[in-house]
Amino acid sequence: MTTTPPRIAVLGVAFGLLLMSVFTVGWTGNTFAAWPIPAAWTAFGIGLALAAWFITTGVRLLRARGQFRADLTPQDEQVRKTTGRNFGIIFGAEGVVIWLTVTILNATGNQDYVIPAIALIVGLHFYPMARVFDRTVDLYLATWTCLVALTGITLLATTDLEAAQIGAAVAIGVALATATYGLYMTRVAADFLQRVPTT
Repeated sequence: MTTTPPRIAVLGVAFGLLLMSVFTVGWTGNTFAAWPIPAAWTAFGIGLALAAWFITTGVRLLRARGQFRADLTPQDEQVRKTTGRNFGIIFGAEGVVIWLTVTILNATGNQDYVIPAIALIVGLHFYPMARVFDRTVDLYLATWTCLVALTGITLLATTDLEAAQIGAAVAIGVALATATYGLYMTRVAADFLQRVPTT
């Protein structure tokens, strides 16, 4: 016998899929600054296709949300409160740190470091998210994204490679992380949809 997940969990996965669709498209779009147009469009097209899949899956979940239980156990309610609060704090802090970092880099003439710096902040924010949502996948994605970002920063500081090319490579590395996250969520969504009560 399978248990039906609470509606709040279903909505959380749907929201996550929509976020990953935006982020995946956004990161792949950075390739236009450095790559030949055909290559950039290929990467961007893959990002768009994945985003369409994520959005379609998210919409399916939203349409089916009424078939999932709205009631929460006391444990579910406690998890909802702490998860929502902690997610908001981390996500908000990430936005503020990104804004401050970009402002400082631009003001000091270090614009070349903007994309790797943002990537590093994104990677770091996955670590506390792993604890908030009790997901191991966040740890893998955090480590991958941080390594990609640090590699980009190191190359900018120690080589004569074009900053735009390094930025595009870092962006693709982060896009792989967001796409992987989206694919993980589509699997969770498929599991949820299989557990929709039948009448």
